[in-house]
Amino acid sequence: MKLLKRIFDEAVGLFVDDGAYAASIVVWLIGMAVLVRFTVFGPVVAGPLLFVGLAGILVQGALRKARK
Repeated sequence: MKLLKRIFDEAVGLFVDDGAYAASIVVWLIGMAVLVRFTVFGPVVAGPLLFVGLAGILVQGALRKARK
């Protein structure tokens, strides 16, 4: 059983290095989907907002890694 847990952890580690970083991206994507679906914002506004948000998350993640 421990072997299966180690294999699972390694497989997840291949795709997710920082859990907070991955969670931030998922939350931002869901938030943008909700914003576009339930408000008057269309793709013209949502596209740049999506880019700015993901770029901000990337910068914040890089700064956090640099401090470690």
